[in-house]
Amino acid sequence: MFTQQFLQTQLASRIRVARTGRDTEALDAQPLTAERMAEIAAEAASATTTVTVVLRRFEPRIYAESVLGYALSLPDTLREEWLRAYTRTVFLTGNPANLATRFGFHHISRDGSMAWTAPDDSGERSPLRRLLRLFPTAELPALPARLEVPAAAPSPERDAHAPVRRARLYAVTTRVSLAAYLVHVHHVLAEAVITKLIDEHTQLTIHHVPQLDPSDGPFGMLRVVPDADADTSGDGPEATGPGRLRACAGLSLGGGGRVS
Repeated sequence: MFTQQFLQTQLASRIRVARTGRDTEALDAQPLTAERMAEIAAEAASATTTVTVVLRRFEPRIYAESVLGYALSLPDTLREEWLRAYTRTVFLTGNPANLATRFGFHHISRDGSMAWTAPDDSGERSPLRRLLRLFPTAELPALPARLEVPAAAPSPERDAHAPVRRARLYAVTTRVSLAAYLVHVHHVLAEAVITKLIDEHTQLTIHHVPQLDPSDGPFGMLRVVPDADADTSGDGPEATGPGRLRACAGLSLGGGGRVS
Protein backbone atom coordinates (compact mmCIF):
# COMPACT_ATOMS: atom_id res chain seq x y z
CA MET A 1 0.00 0.00 0.00
CA PHE A 2 1.27 3.48 -0.84
CA THR A 3 2.05 5.75 2.08
CA GLN A 4 0.20 9.03 2.40
CA GLN A 5 3.49 10.92 2.12
CA PHE A 6 4.23 9.22 -1.21
CA LEU A 7 0.76 10.07 -2.54
CA GLN A 8 1.16 13.67 -1.40
CA THR A 9 4.41 13.87 -3.34
CA GLN A 10 2.71 12.49 -6.45
CA LEU A 11 -0.09 15.04 -6.13
CA ALA A 12 2.45 17.82 -5.72
CA SER A 13 4.17 16.63 -8.90
CA ARG A 14 0.89 16.88 -10.83
CA ILE A 15 0.41 20.42 -9.53
CA ARG A 16 3.81 21.41 -10.89
CA VAL A 17 2.94 19.87 -14.26
CA ALA A 18 -0.19 22.03 -14.35
CA ARG A 19 1.81 25.13 -13.59
CA THR A 20 4.60 24.52 -16.07
CA GLY A 21 2.70 22.78 -18.86
CA ARG A 22 5.20 19.92 -19.00
CA ASP A 23 6.21 16.89 -16.99
CA THR A 24 8.74 17.25 -14.16
CA GLU A 25 10.26 15.17 -11.44
CA ALA A 26 8.21 14.83 -8.25
CA LEU A 27 8.44 17.86 -6.04
CA ASP A 28 10.91 17.71 -3.19
CA ALA A 29 8.49 19.27 -0.73
CA GLN A 30 7.01 18.91 2.72
CA PRO A 31 3.81 16.82 2.97
CA LEU A 32 0.76 18.76 1.86
CA THR A 33 -1.53 19.94 4.64
CA ALA A 34 -5.27 19.30 4.59
CA GLU A 35 -5.82 23.03 4.12
CA ARG A 36 -3.50 23.21 1.13
CA MET A 37 -5.11 20.14 -0.44
CA ALA A 38 -8.52 21.78 -0.03
CA GLU A 39 -7.19 24.83 -1.86
CA ILE A 40 -5.86 22.62 -4.66
CA ALA A 41 -9.21 20.81 -4.96
CA ALA A 42 -11.01 24.15 -5.17
CA GLU A 43 -8.60 25.37 -7.84
CA ALA A 44 -9.16 22.24 -9.91
CA ALA A 45 -12.94 22.39 -9.41
CA SER A 46 -13.02 25.97 -10.66
CA ALA A 47 -11.37 25.04 -13.96
CA THR A 48 -13.43 26.05 -16.99
CA THR A 49 -11.51 24.17 -19.70
CA THR A 50 -13.67 21.14 -20.42
CA VAL A 51 -13.76 18.10 -22.67
CA THR A 52 -17.23 16.69 -23.28
CA VAL A 53 -17.66 12.98 -24.01
CA VAL A 54 -20.95 11.58 -25.31
CA LEU A 55 -21.51 7.86 -24.71
CA ARG A 56 -24.23 5.64 -26.12
CA ARG A 57 -22.86 2.72 -24.13
CA PHE A 58 -19.77 1.75 -22.14
CA GLU A 59 -17.36 -0.95 -23.29
CA PRO A 60 -13.99 -0.81 -21.49
CA ARG A 61 -11.70 -1.83 -24.37
CA ILE A 62 -13.32 0.52 -26.88
CA TYR A 63 -13.28 3.26 -24.26
CA ALA A 64 -9.55 2.97 -23.53
CA GLU A 65 -8.71 2.68 -27.23
CA SER A 66 -10.78 5.78 -27.96
CA VAL A 67 -9.26 7.85 -25.15
CA LEU A 68 -5.83 7.11 -26.62
CA GLY A 69 -7.00 7.94 -30.13
CA TYR A 70 -8.50 11.20 -28.92
CA ALA A 71 -5.41 12.30 -27.00
CA LEU A 72 -3.13 11.37 -29.90
CA SER A 73 -5.24 13.50 -32.25
CA LEU A 74 -4.90 16.71 -30.22
CA PRO A 75 -2.50 19.34 -31.58
CA ASP A 76 0.39 20.41 -29.38
CA THR A 77 -1.25 23.70 -28.39
CA LEU A 78 -4.30 21.91 -26.98
CA ARG A 79 -2.13 19.31 -25.25
CA GLU A 80 -0.22 22.01 -23.37
CA GLU A 81 -3.44 23.81 -22.45
CA TRP A 82 -4.90 20.54 -21.13
CA LEU A 83 -2.20 20.25 -18.47
CA ARG A 84 -2.09 23.90 -17.46
CA ALA A 85 -5.86 24.26 -17.15
CA TYR A 86 -6.71 21.25 -14.92
CA THR A 87 -8.97 20.20 -17.79
CA ARG A 88 -12.25 18.64 -16.67
CA THR A 89 -13.99 15.80 -18.50
CA VAL A 90 -17.79 15.70 -18.55
CA PHE A 91 -19.56 12.48 -19.61
CA LEU A 92 -23.03 12.71 -21.14
CA THR A 93 -25.56 10.12 -22.28
CA GLY A 94 -26.41 10.27 -25.97
CA ASN A 95 -26.00 8.80 -29.43
CA PRO A 96 -23.09 10.43 -31.30
CA ALA A 97 -24.64 9.45 -34.64
CA ASN A 98 -27.60 11.75 -33.95
CA LEU A 99 -25.38 14.66 -32.90
CA ALA A 100 -22.30 14.58 -35.15
CA THR A 101 -23.67 16.88 -37.87
CA ARG A 102 -24.79 19.52 -35.42
CA PHE A 103 -21.83 19.51 -33.06
CA GLY A 104 -18.79 18.46 -35.12
CA PHE A 105 -16.99 16.17 -32.68
CA HIS A 106 -13.19 16.16 -32.61
CA HIS A 107 -12.98 12.35 -32.28
CA ILE A 108 -15.46 9.46 -32.59
CA SER A 109 -14.79 5.87 -31.52
CA ARG A 110 -14.46 3.29 -34.30
CA ASP A 111 -17.82 1.73 -33.38
CA GLY A 112 -19.57 5.10 -33.19
CA SER A 113 -20.67 4.65 -29.57
CA MET A 114 -18.50 7.42 -28.05
CA ALA A 115 -17.52 10.90 -29.19
CA TRP A 116 -15.24 13.66 -27.86
CA THR A 117 -15.23 17.42 -28.25
CA ALA A 118 -11.99 19.39 -28.40
CA PRO A 119 -11.08 21.09 -25.10
CA ASP A 120 -12.76 24.49 -24.70
CA ASP A 121 -13.74 26.90 -21.95
CA SER A 122 -17.53 26.56 -22.27
CA GLY A 123 -17.79 24.56 -19.04
CA GLU A 124 -21.40 24.20 -17.86
CA ARG A 125 -22.53 26.48 -20.71
CA SER A 126 -21.75 23.83 -23.31
CA PRO A 127 -24.70 23.30 -25.72
CA LEU A 128 -24.20 19.55 -25.34
CA ARG A 129 -24.32 19.91 -21.56
CA ARG A 130 -27.65 21.74 -21.80
CA LEU A 131 -29.09 19.19 -24.24
CA LEU A 132 -28.02 15.86 -22.70
CA ARG A 133 -28.08 14.25 -19.26
CA LEU A 134 -24.95 13.33 -17.36
CA PHE A 135 -23.84 9.73 -17.82
CA PRO A 136 -25.29 7.78 -14.86
CA THR A 137 -23.26 7.59 -11.66
CA ALA A 138 -23.95 3.88 -11.43
CA GLU A 139 -22.18 0.99 -9.77
CA LEU A 140 -19.18 -0.17 -11.75
CA PRO A 141 -20.17 -3.30 -13.72
CA ALA A 142 -18.12 -6.47 -13.58
CA LEU A 143 -15.00 -5.93 -15.66
CA PRO A 144 -12.52 -8.46 -17.07
CA ALA A 145 -9.39 -8.79 -14.97
CA ARG A 146 -7.24 -8.07 -18.02
CA LEU A 147 -7.77 -6.34 -21.36
CA GLU A 148 -5.41 -5.90 -24.30
CA VAL A 149 -5.56 -2.65 -26.26
CA PRO A 150 -3.55 -2.70 -29.51
CA ALA A 151 -1.27 0.12 -30.57
CA ALA A 152 -3.13 3.00 -32.17
CA ALA A 153 -0.99 3.29 -35.32
CA PRO A 154 -2.44 1.24 -38.21
CA SER A 155 -0.03 -1.30 -39.67
CA PRO A 156 0.69 0.64 -42.91
CA GLU A 157 1.80 3.69 -40.89
CA ARG A 158 3.91 1.85 -38.37
CA ASP A 159 7.66 2.00 -38.88
CA ALA A 160 8.79 -1.60 -39.21
CA HIS A 161 11.95 -0.71 -37.32
CA ALA A 162 10.21 1.12 -34.46
CA PRO A 163 10.41 -0.80 -31.17
CA VAL A 164 7.14 -2.09 -29.76
CA ARG A 165 6.38 -0.12 -26.62
CA ARG A 166 4.33 -1.68 -23.85
CA ALA A 167 2.46 -0.14 -20.95
CA ARG A 168 0.23 -1.49 -18.20
CA LEU A 169 -2.68 0.47 -16.80
CA TYR A 170 -3.86 -0.62 -13.35
CA ALA A 171 -7.38 0.64 -12.65
CA VAL A 172 -8.92 0.28 -9.19
CA THR A 173 -12.44 -1.17 -9.04
CA THR A 174 -13.10 -1.11 -5.26
CA ARG A 175 -15.14 1.87 -4.04
CA VAL A 176 -15.19 3.27 -7.57
CA SER A 177 -18.38 4.13 -9.45
CA LEU A 178 -18.69 3.84 -13.22
CA ALA A 179 -18.51 7.63 -13.53
CA ALA A 180 -15.34 7.75 -11.41
CA TYR A 181 -13.77 4.91 -13.44
CA LEU A 182 -14.37 6.86 -16.64
CA VAL A 183 -12.69 9.94 -15.18
CA HIS A 184 -9.69 8.11 -13.68
CA VAL A 185 -8.88 6.11 -16.81
CA HIS A 186 -9.43 9.13 -19.04
CA HIS A 187 -7.05 11.36 -17.10
CA VAL A 188 -4.25 8.80 -16.80
CA LEU A 189 -4.30 7.74 -20.45
CA ALA A 190 -4.79 11.22 -21.89
CA GLU A 191 -2.07 12.77 -19.74
CA ALA A 192 0.29 9.87 -20.46
CA VAL A 193 -0.06 10.66 -24.17
CA ILE A 194 0.21 14.41 -23.64
CA THR A 195 3.40 14.07 -21.57
CA LYS A 196 4.78 11.53 -24.09
CA LEU A 197 4.96 8.58 -21.73
CA ILE A 198 3.09 6.55 -24.35
CA ASP A 199 2.56 7.06 -28.06
CA GLU A 200 0.76 5.56 -31.06
CA HIS A 201 3.12 2.58 -31.06
CA THR A 202 2.35 1.62 -27.45
CA GLN A 203 0.53 -1.64 -26.77
CA LEU A 204 -1.55 -1.27 -23.61
CA THR A 205 -2.64 -3.92 -21.13
CA ILE A 206 -5.35 -2.92 -18.64
CA HIS A 207 -5.50 -4.67 -15.28
CA HIS A 208 -8.60 -4.19 -13.13
CA VAL A 209 -7.56 -4.56 -9.50
CA PRO A 210 -9.10 -4.04 -6.03
CA GLN A 211 -6.31 -1.60 -5.16
CA LEU A 212 -2.95 -0.53 -6.53
CA ASP A 213 0.07 -2.48 -5.37
CA PRO A 214 3.42 -0.66 -5.39
CA SER A 215 5.05 -3.92 -6.50
CA ASP A 216 3.27 -3.60 -9.87
CA GLY A 217 5.32 -0.48 -10.59
CA PRO A 218 7.35 1.50 -10.91
CA PHE A 219 4.55 3.78 -12.02
CA GLY A 220 5.22 6.49 -14.55
CA MET A 221 1.93 8.14 -13.65
CA LEU A 222 -0.56 7.85 -10.79
CA ARG A 223 -4.07 9.22 -10.51
CA VAL A 224 -4.25 10.50 -6.91
CA VAL A 225 -7.54 11.82 -5.52
CA PRO A 226 -9.01 12.68 -2.10
CA ASP A 227 -10.22 9.54 -0.33
CA ALA A 228 -13.60 10.87 0.71
CA ASP A 229 -15.20 7.45 1.27
CA ALA A 230 -12.59 5.75 3.45
CA ASP A 231 -13.45 4.20 6.81
CA THR A 232 -13.57 6.98 9.41
CA SER A 233 -13.75 4.72 12.47
CA GLY A 234 -10.00 4.66 12.92
CA ASP A 235 -10.07 0.88 13.38
CA GLY A 236 -9.47 -0.51 9.89
CA PRO A 237 -6.71 -0.39 7.31
CA GLU A 238 -8.58 2.38 5.49
CA ALA A 239 -8.73 4.60 8.61
CA THR A 240 -8.72 8.20 7.50
CA GLY A 241 -8.32 11.77 8.57
CA PRO A 242 -8.70 15.14 6.88
CA GLY A 243 -6.87 15.25 3.58
CA ARG A 244 -6.35 11.52 3.10
CA LEU A 245 -5.46 10.55 -0.48
CA ARG A 246 -6.01 7.48 -2.61
CA ALA A 247 -4.40 6.15 -5.82
CA CYS A 248 -7.16 5.07 -8.22
CA ALA A 249 -5.18 4.33 -11.38
CA GLY A 250 -1.55 3.97 -12.36
CA LEU A 251 0.46 3.53 -15.53
CA SER A 252 3.52 1.28 -15.50
CA LEU A 253 5.81 1.42 -18.51
CA GLY A 254 7.56 -1.58 -19.97
CA GLY A 255 10.66 -1.42 -22.11
CA GLY A 256 11.83 2.12 -21.85
CA GLY A 257 11.30 5.68 -20.79
CA ARG A 258 9.87 8.79 -22.32
CA VAL A 259 9.14 9.15 -26.00
CA SER A 260 11.64 11.52 -27.57
